[in-house]
Amino acid sequence: MKFAVIDIGSNTAKTEIYKYKDGLLEMTDKKYVKRDMLADHKDGGSLDGEGVAILIDIMREFRAICLSNGIKRIFPYATQSLRGIDNADDVIEAVKKETGFDIEIISGEEEARLCFEAFCGTGLKCAGVLTDMGGGSTEISVMEGGALTRSVSIPVGSRSVVHEYGIDVMPTDEQECHIEEKIVTLARGLKSGEGGSLYACGGTSSGMFRLYGGEGGIRKKAVSPDELYRFYKECKTDVKKAEEAAKKLTADRYDTVYTGLLMHVFLCRALKCDTVVHCKSTCRQGYAARLVRDGKIK
Repeated sequence: MKFAVIDIGSNTAKTEIYKYKDGLLEMTDKKYVKRDMLADHKDGGSLDGEGVAILIDIMREFRAICLSNGIKRIFPYATQSLRGIDNADDVIEAVKKETGFDIEIISGEEEARLCFEAFCGTGLKCAGVLTDMGGGSTEISVMEGGALTRSVSIPVGSRSVVHEYGIDVMPTDEQECHIEEKIVTLARGLKSGEGGSLYACGGTSSGMFRLYGGEGGIRKKAVSPDELYRFYKECKTDVKKAEEAAKKLTADRYDTVYTGLLMHVFLCRALKCDTVVHCKSTCRQGYAARLVRDGKIK
């Protein structure tokens, strides 16, 4: 059986198509991404009318894409993009009325757990800290001895921070200080488990590593926070060139990627991690596995 999972984030919405047969769950190579920037459409804690219209249009497009691929079973869920708004019930009702989709909003704790479950399937050592930074929230999971010992979801992501401080692609020195203070405050009380590595998954991390790899396509899987910060400082010497590179290498989040990079650096420092490791596991994979586990996919 083939089915699709739709992840509605604060910066982008993504659709992935999966195949489940004979007890084996596989993600196909078909993935679709649309920039929604829902974090920029919050008015007094509610998603504004334009944001709702954008979401409905994207969901209609995703439905058409899925149907063209012969996919009729489609499971949409939302993270901080909708759980962080006051009018979530009204938004869900509007989307269902216009598209037929019934969106599930998952909690921050559930999002962190699904990220951890997907990470465990990568074969990497389940020790250290796993983070999933999106546009509106960051899930932080401390791992020790192959187990999840603590997880929190902090309501800040690369796009929400850009929106909060009015950042224009590259943070100013003052904005950088604000970002560091916020990250240190929110991460207080957490620390790295055994291993000392921060495993970074999610769209912000992917964009950051694409940017760091540059046009030559050199994809380092691990980098120290100090090395990342030096790269950021080099980029900052020519803001125009840095913006052009971001648009070319990570177009769907060019205006948030440098902020996200800084946030990873400060998270590493706050959590006493000595390495940032790029990890390709996603909450979507964990969600797909949960659908199978719950018997919704057979």
